[in-house]
Amino acid sequence: MLAVLAFTACSNDSDEAAGSDNHIWHVTLTASMGDATNRALSADGNTITASFAAGDVVEVVRANGSPVGPLTAKTTGASTTLEGNISGTFAADEVLKLRYRSATANYDGQEGTLPGIAAGQDYAEGTLTVKTADPLTFESNSVTLSSKQSITKFSFNDGTNPISVKTFGIAAPGLVQSIAVNGTETVGAVTGTLATVKTEVYVALRNTSTSQQTYSFYIQDNTGNWYTGTKKATLTNGKNYTATVSMTKLSELSSTEGAVGVIGKLPAIVIDLGETIGKKAVALMNAGALCPEHYGNYYTFANQSSGLSNSWYVPSKDEFDALAGKTKEWTTQNGVNGCRFTIGSEKLFLPAAGYDDGDDNPQDFMYVSEWGYYWSSTPASTDERAISLQFNKVISGLNTNSSLKADGLSVRPFHSLP
Repeated sequence: MLAVLAFTACSNDSDEAAGSDNHIWHVTLTASMGDATNRALSADGNTITASFAAGDVVEVVRANGSPVGPLTAKTTGASTTLEGNISGTFAADEVLKLRYRSATANYDGQEGTLPGIAAGQDYAEGTLTVKTADPLTFESNSVTLSSKQSITKFSFNDGTNPISVKTFGIAAPGLVQSIAVNGTETVGAVTGTLATVKTEVYVALRNTSTSQQTYSFYIQDNTGNWYTGTKKATLTNGKNYTATVSMTKLSELSSTEGAVGVIGKLPAIVIDLGETIGKKAVALMNAGALCPEHYGNYYTFANQSSGLSNSWYVPSKDEFDALAGKTKEWTTQNGVNGCRFTIGSEKLFLPAAGYDDGDDNPQDFMYVSEWGYYWSSTPASTDERAISLQFNKVISGLNTNSSLKADGLSVRPFHSLP
């Protein structure tokens, strides 16, 4: 990957805030983010630049992520006035964070385009240090907003032939999937689906590491073919890159144990599960996932097969018991914890995706990166429970147990061989 342009943000002055007795302070700041005239990102050949648009929101939060109020960009352009009310009691030397567009960031589920990044992943951050608490003033009249990710324009080739991309999955050690309101970064795979297939794909990437990492790619073209490949890179926040990745097309799956290929439109590996069960194809990724390290979707027992097609099915307890008897280890693959099985010279990875406890908060997942829970098709002895494969870092404890049918668990599809 070669840098082609810096994606930077710089600042002008910050107006001193005025206060009131109920600790609501009216704040006016001046900030700038580059030379563009369009909102967030614009493309002109290989040029990608940053800008404000009138109405853009900059969230102000404390170091622990507690919001104290939004500021709004008053004008469109390379520089703007940010204005709004913030509330609370502050202390001298306290550092407030300014987050462009959103208090959080999510790099998963991208569209593969610059407008998509502008709407969903454009995330920049700056800081203000409190000088006096009452009236509220700041140490500097200058605010810098810095991009928290890089942007890469990818091209994928099968030999000398460009690939028209429909979906992509990217994994690497340290790759950030999301940033929480308190600044906590979650490491994980980044995926995307393009509304229109393209040979050039723009992806926003953030990595916790400043050293070179190997990035692993799974992409699918417009006709359903799957390709894999890797590329080494060192990514720097605020930089733009171009990269061409050589990919290998996965062929039709053979019946040889340990063989990797495509069956029923999914990448899979052949595993011999013993005389009773025989050889089965096991998908390389969870239902709803786009690469092996991606968690995919969470399903209740009642809808566990809703994401499956082309003769893929949810395995039985007996099939999971046979899989659990294979050589396995708790490991971290491309920064994601999980259980990895060894089948000859090949590997099968099941990420520790935790589970959705079924309450009213769809984002409230339990034991993510600590436990894996995978539905079987076998009911348990009580009506409200069913059998699932469960594992954690004590891999010797990997076994089938029961889970509440109302909980959302992962699904790893199985397929019979011809």
